[in-house]
Amino acid sequence: MFQFIHAADIHLDSPLRGLTSFDDAPVDQIRTATRRAFENLVDLAIRESLAFVVIAGDLWDGDWPDAGPGLFFIRQAKRLRQVGIPVYVVKGNHDAENTLTRELRYPDNVHLFGHLRPETVRLNHLNVAIHGQSFREANITGDLAAVYPAPVPGAFNIGLLHTCLDGDSRHYAYAPASVDALAAKGYQYWALGHVHQRRALERNAVPIVFPGNLQGRYIPETGPKGCELVTVDDDGRTVSRFEPLDVVRWLEESVDLTGAKTLDDADRAVAGVLETAKRNNSGRLLAVRLHLHGVTELTAELARHEDLRDRFNSIAIDLGEIWLERILLETLPPKTTTEFPLADEIHELMAGITSDEPLTREWMEQFAALNGQLTGELAESDVARALSDPAAFRIWVRRSAALCLAAEGGVR
Repeated sequence: MFQFIHAADIHLDSPLRGLTSFDDAPVDQIRTATRRAFENLVDLAIRESLAFVVIAGDLWDGDWPDAGPGLFFIRQAKRLRQVGIPVYVVKGNHDAENTLTRELRYPDNVHLFGHLRPETVRLNHLNVAIHGQSFREANITGDLAAVYPAPVPGAFNIGLLHTCLDGDSRHYAYAPASVDALAAKGYQYWALGHVHQRRALERNAVPIVFPGNLQGRYIPETGPKGCELVTVDDDGRTVSRFEPLDVVRWLEESVDLTGAKTLDDADRAVAGVLETAKRNNSGRLLAVRLHLHGVTELTAELARHEDLRDRFNSIAIDLGEIWLERILLETLPPKTTTEFPLADEIHELMAGITSDEPLTREWMEQFAALNGQLTGELAESDVARALSDPAAFRIWVRRSAALCLAAEGGVR
């Protein structure tokens, strides 16, 4: 029996996304989060006396202004070398963009797979074979796995691959691979990277796993982040356990203000949600986006409140280790308080779009052309999410409706 870590999408020193526009943002804690999460990974590997670590791409985050991230990785890899733990890495699309890594001299316990062709590394003492190939350039659109070597007979074969897998529409189509083709390859475990949300698939008893990224970097990357701790028994059977390693956790939380009549009522509802979030995600800084929803007479007052985020952030500060990234107003006023001509139509739209998935997608089709034109950071923005994800689109529509109904003249 042996154990190993499967990690991916470390994105060391990933730049902060728009946080500098918030005077109260815990910038230093978030700036160092990817490094501290990686230190947690190394601590876990040492504590559990693991056999090895595999990293399925995007160790880096594009090119760097200096060699700091690389030198940090080398120091952590040397910690693993001191206890005899090797590290096996394939380059992903972000790694391929990096030029400074060409000058790095990795410790001898780090094996970086080449980009010219797939290769196989044998760990004879464990009867393990690891197959992998790095990205030569960022935009790899061919199926790398199609030419991976045949499995080594009698060995435990691991496929190490950076891929979008079946052309997942939520991610750039880099090195697309078929689930069926991977399962048919004959390997015993596929260690994948590129998709930042954890996905543990299985086909024909073959685990095909994305661990997700090690540390969430901004609001779309919500929930626990970490790595897979994989146990392989003497018969080659695997048991995989997700290990959260993040030090800053991004959350989206909903606050139901239905029936709230005063701002004190809203304060109590927000405090209750934040207390629960802290209890369920203890031991780390929480970066929270709050969605205020429900039918309440407070809708107009909330919409016009100039310091609403500061008001609720004071509750977060009092609870400790919570920072409110944004407050999204999605509440609606009661029908009896709305008097302008389109109010009834807006209420009906909200009722329909909340429960009718086909109606939501019909509305989304009107924006399909715009979504296809978003590139760079815009392609990962809230706007892109709203144009591609039905749940996010409904939030966007509710926010628009809330602002319309709360506008001057729209509420008595």
